[in-house]
Amino acid sequence: MATTTVEPKARKRRRKTRTKNVSPLPALVASELTASQIDLTPGKEHVFCPACENWTPITGVLGTPVLVPHHTTPYHDPTTTPRRCSNTNRRITLDTALDTWRADLAERTEASATVASRRPTKVLPKPKAHAAPAASQLTPIPLSAEQVRKMFRQHQEQCLACRGEARDRTGQTLPCRDGERLAATFLRLLRQEPKRQAVREFFARERRRFDREYAKAAPKREAGWAAVLPTVQNADQLRRAVPQGAHPTGGPDVPLDHLAPRQAAEQPANGRLKCERCGATEPSLVEAVAAGWCQITRRPHCGRCAQRFPAWTRTSF
Repeated sequence: MATTTVEPKARKRRRKTRTKNVSPLPALVASELTASQIDLTPGKEHVFCPACENWTPITGVLGTPVLVPHHTTPYHDPTTTPRRCSNTNRRITLDTALDTWRADLAERTEASATVASRRPTKVLPKPKAHAAPAASQLTPIPLSAEQVRKMFRQHQEQCLACRGEARDRTGQTLPCRDGERLAATFLRLLRQEPKRQAVREFFARERRRFDREYAKAAPKREAGWAAVLPTVQNADQLRRAVPQGAHPTGGPDVPLDHLAPRQAAEQPANGRLKCERCGATEPSLVEAVAAGWCQITRRPHCGRCAQRFPAWTRTSF
């Protein structure tokens, strides 16, 4: 015959613990616990039980401090079977002063708050917003009488004032400004619709006429382009044959021994050239050309000052 073992149940404990029983387990040491695992507030001494992980009162603080008898689960919970914790009546050595415990608890609380403030927040991706088009890029859509009529009907279904259900304190019906504006716009577009239709038909006829004339003149344009195409191709070939930065073969050379009439009129009486920007001088035109001088707005400039102006403004002597 098989025997069954009945699981023992804890008895209902007294309201006040009055026992001299002491657990044979080694005593807990308060200095080995952290400041958050023990509470040494006078009259409210508690410790975090390492066996059942519940806060348990400490009795006999002035004599032999022990953990009061307690259950692993709350006794009043009807869904569980209460069991006596193995650390019942276990001794605890209170070798930590009250001031030391309070200082450690305050330091730990401050450190936790500091760490929480240093914790980075979650980085949320910024939504990509497309740039709004410029006012010149917007294409206005002309309103039609049919579109305004639909907007007016939709407004009437949602507006209490248009349906006559909105009243003031005196009982009078409140007018709807939006409904009146939509109705006036609809009537105006309805009156202007024949004129708008005539304008649209006129522009459509002009567009068709322009397309016919453009298609009729296409052969003449192609013939004119075919006539000048060889000349343009020949000019492109001659331009590509000239080295980069060199003067055309048929162009005039730089006058080294004599001046043109206009240049001779601009030449100073003493024969020296003077820079209009920095005041530098050259004894002759040949030395000025060799030093990189050029004209800008028909005035001589040395090579250093000429580099400050765009290339298209510089003219050689």
